[in-house]
Amino acid sequence: MNTNLILFITIAIVLLSIITFSYFLGRKNKGIENWYVGGRALPLYVQVGTQFATVMGGGTIVGLVGTAYSSGWSTLTYGILTMIGFLPFLFMAKWLRNSEFETMPDIIRDIYGRNPVLSILTILCTLIVPFGWMITQLVGFGKIFATITGMNASLMVAIFAIISLAFVLPAGMTSVAWTDFIFGCAMAIGAVIAFFMALNMGDGFQTIMSNTPSEISDFPKGLVGVGMGTVLFWIFGVMPGNLTNQQLYQRIYSANNAKNAKKAIGITAVLFAIATFWSSTIGLTVRSLNPSLGNAENATGWFLMQTPDWFLIMFSVFIVATIMSTLSSAVQSVVVTITKDIYTNHINPDVKEKKLLSISRIVSVVVLTIAASLAIFYPQALGWIVASFAYSVSALLVPIIGGFILKDKNVLDNRAGIVSIVMGISGSAIAHGLGTSMYVVYGLIGSFLGLVIMAGINKATK
Repeated sequence: MNTNLILFITIAIVLLSIITFSYFLGRKNKGIENWYVGGRALPLYVQVGTQFATVMGGGTIVGLVGTAYSSGWSTLTYGILTMIGFLPFLFMAKWLRNSEFETMPDIIRDIYGRNPVLSILTILCTLIVPFGWMITQLVGFGKIFATITGMNASLMVAIFAIISLAFVLPAGMTSVAWTDFIFGCAMAIGAVIAFFMALNMGDGFQTIMSNTPSEISDFPKGLVGVGMGTVLFWIFGVMPGNLTNQQLYQRIYSANNAKNAKKAIGITAVLFAIATFWSSTIGLTVRSLNPSLGNAENATGWFLMQTPDWFLIMFSVFIVATIMSTLSSAVQSVVVTITKDIYTNHINPDVKEKKLLSISRIVSVVVLTIAASLAIFYPQALGWIVASFAYSVSALLVPIIGGFILKDKNVLDNRAGIVSIVMGISGSAIAHGLGTSMYVVYGLIGSFLGLVIMAGINKATK
């Protein structure tokens, strides 16, 4: 039987099984709180599974493998920096879980008070990361499966976008989180087998290292093989990026208690660093076997094409699980922000729960259509993540972390939040427009100065 046919049948069976499970979750867990924050009842193992599945995805198995192919152990540097970026969550988890928040704008409202201008700015900045992640997952899927099957990448993106709706529509966060947990288990199994398969293909770790350029494979030199400029950009743009990623905040809100929310964050941080070691190994293996690959982000697809059919099919299911989980999480996060923070808070505060659920499902279709269109016309996997992190960090990092530190000092108001966000976005945009690669630094400086100045003015006038 044709390999592509077997592949599609296998994926169809797996996805149909999970979709059925998701449907029954939706029947059992009705209501808007289940859609928004999983009923605030997710156990620890589901939290870890959904967080890990969320931070994995196309950026890790396509973008970071591609980075490892071209720049070696720099991918591991990316993972370590991301892990460090999780640390502030450990101090904030209890407050976040026990404050009855549902979105990131809720945090800003709690600290700075209600203001329509501040609300609009926060909503727009909140949407940056999950929307960027949606596009990344679609790009990743299209590139890999176009390489494996020989089919058109744009067609693959469109098909995958349609399928992903089946995981979001039944019960929002509840269905996404539990299917993420299942996908996370599949990821772990697939990744372990792929790791040893890669080592075997490359004739062992030492052979792989000897066949790749020393500037990207030697320690510690290879950790900055991507260049110090990019590493510095990661430090300021990517390392704190998850602190402005609403998907992770929602999973903290969804925990069954604050203690488990804190544990899940720590475990997820370590697992992601391990995952980038995996990406590094796969990328370097492909570089060792095929140093003349035209596009580095095709490394994962090329690797799969060299494996036996049984492994190609098995690993393809792993890829679908990985990307699907992150995509469905991003869709759900965008939809919650639009329906709760825009529609409910500013357009129709008296909307009935049943109607709100219907609107949420309609919005899911609309935002996914937009994301699929952008993925088709601008197919860069890691680029979308880095850019979305950079601008969201510029706008929201200082107001969130600074607000958490100063929230009980009585020096913050809505003006402080507005000025901090505006100066953050403006600083990044101006520096980016002038061609500065470290534009996120200027955004952070602007945001910090805005918050400090306004806090000082408020303190002086009290």
